[in-house]
Amino acid sequence: MRRFMMDGHKLMYHPDRVAEFMETGDCFPLYVEISPVGSCNHRCLFCAYDYIGHPNRRLDGNRTLTLIDELAECGVRSILFAGEGEPLLHPDLGRMVGRCRERGIDAGLFTNGQLLSEELAETILPSLLFVRFSFNGGSAENYAAIHQVSTRVFNQVVGRIEQAVQIRERQKLNVDLGAQFVLLPENLDFVFEAASRLKSAGIDYFVVKPFVQQSEQQGYQLKEPLPLLRLESVFSRLEELNDRDFSVVIRRNAFEGYGQRNYSHCLGTSFITAINSGGDVASCLPYWDRPEFVYGNIQNTSFTEIWHGENRKRIKQHIEEELEVCRVCPPNCRPHAINEYLSEIRWPTAKHVNFV
Repeated sequence: MRRFMMDGHKLMYHPDRVAEFMETGDCFPLYVEISPVGSCNHRCLFCAYDYIGHPNRRLDGNRTLTLIDELAECGVRSILFAGEGEPLLHPDLGRMVGRCRERGIDAGLFTNGQLLSEELAETILPSLLFVRFSFNGGSAENYAAIHQVSTRVFNQVVGRIEQAVQIRERQKLNVDLGAQFVLLPENLDFVFEAASRLKSAGIDYFVVKPFVQQSEQQGYQLKEPLPLLRLESVFSRLEELNDRDFSVVIRRNAFEGYGQRNYSHCLGTSFITAINSGGDVASCLPYWDRPEFVYGNIQNTSFTEIWHGENRKRIKQHIEEELEVCRVCPPNCRPHAINEYLSEIRWPTAKHVNFV
């Protein structure tokens, strides 16, 4: 469903920032992903960051509040609380999302949902634009196998989601509640059951996306993509669940164009950035544990100083002019669709572009 637009990009809604980038070669980011904690209460089979070891660390709460102030001053328009751990493990998450609302920054949350108590939901939901639950199994047994938790957690998480829906309705909140399902051979036969169950729970949308190999160090390895013919049958059945109040969002571009790139270098890092639970500001998620892609650390430096610093300039030049993204970057990375758009603007493939 187009209203959620999760299979592409939204840069066309920010022509001022795109124009600034095209004119000057740089701009402050529109979107920042913040990882409040490194630890997690689940051990998902396909976790992109399992090789980091789920470090027991977290961002300082007060420093994160001042960071949000700095991001607002820089013109950042959205912050996603997600990252390498479970954001709800941070005791100051409520203060963080509340500060986003105060400063006019749109805030979103990715979570497995198990820790979303009624009290916490009532605290954070009013300040969030959306919550997307990571929900990757269609039965208690399948969910437990994928998330590597007790079978009891399945019904517990469904209950948390139902409770969040009730709080939204009771408080008349403008927050979208959705779920994301990473399709694997191990859960392909359970995706319809998952979507049906969560539709009954009252969520707004159910996203289906392919597994992405973020790093060669990642524990889970998908030997070959799932067969498209089989997937289309699954997708068609899922889309029968669509109605006025519920959308199944199939990331078809991600499935069909897996690993395909029509550009040589990455231009997207001016528009997005990532901050891990240790405070490192990095070019993007796959590289936020690699020093050669870390701009600086917010624990001892302001965001503006980091963004305008010589280290970032050097890394940015390497990424935009030297890094061979087709060879070294993971497929379907976060800035992929942004790169397609920016590359077409900078190096048009169409003839006679002035004949609009």
